[in-house]
Formats: sequence, C-alpha cells, structure tokens
Amino acid sequence: MYRSILFSTTFLLLLVVFGLFPALAQGKRIQIGIEDNESRIFSLVNRERTRSGLPSLEWSARLADLARSYSGKMAREGFFDHIDGNGESVVDRARHSHISGWSKIGENLFECEPTNELPGLAVRGWMRSATHRENILDPDWQATGIGIALDKNGEIYITEVFAAG
Repeated sequence: MYRSILFSTTFLLLLVVFGLFPALAQGKRIQIGIEDNESRIFSLVNRERTRSGLPSLEWSARLADLARSYSGKMAREGFFDHIDGNGESVVDRARHSHISGWSKIGENLFECEPTNELPGLAVRGWMRSATHRENILDPDWQATGIGIALDKNGEIYITEVFAAG
C-alpha cells in the first residue's frame, strides 16, 4: 500500500524505494540502503527525462538534505502532508535552510510499506499518469534532491525537492 500527495509551486513527482528490509535488519547499513535507493530513484527519473530528449537533473546535496530532513520530520511526527504542523511549505523550508538561487521549487511526497522493486514500479506508474508524467518531464527543473526516512513501524517516507534557477 502506498499514498502520495502532489504539491508544488509548479508540479510534483512521486518517489519510492525498494529493498530496505535488509538494511533495516542491519542497523548501521540502513543509511547505505537508503542512499542506494535515493540514487536509484534519481537514475530512473533521469532515464525518463533522457528518453524524452530532456536534460538530466543535477543532484543537489542541499536539496537532498532538505528532502531528508522533511521525510524524517513526517516519519517522527506521524503525518503525511506538504504543509507541516507549523503551516510551512517547501518554499518556507527552503528559505529557512538558506537555499537560494531558485526561481521555481517543487516537492514530491510518497509514503509506502517496504516492498521490493518499487523504484521501477513507481516510475512506470508515474509515466502512465498524465499529471505525474508531466512532472517528471517538466523542462524547467534543473536540480533535485531525494530523501528517505523510516518511521518506527517501518513505513517509508520519501521527499523529492526540485529546483530551477
């Protein structure tokens, strides 16, 4: 089962992960598993963009930190929404994190239970959805960062932040 929310100052994209159970069982390896899944999602999104003649997105460590922080907040506080308990959106969070140089910023959220092969499944699903296909293929985006967090019950929270200068 999974849930997604679409929000952006423009458009959004859903993200998922796969294969986290081994990482969960091995404590310290969880960070490696999460980073591997963030990277896999990033690659799959860029593959779809390349197939459509669009430039690949650049990885932004700053946007990834912002995304990881928000996924962690949702996992800890048990909510799933683009607006946090303080009424702040991705725009507010980016400003508070002193991320500048963007003229357009967007955020994608995804929540799911751990399941194998989700990155590929999710990207295929997005490409079949007119709205999500449009998000993936938005030519304005230049950079992205992806962040994954797990709650105490193993639910996965994923945030992707996009930015354009």
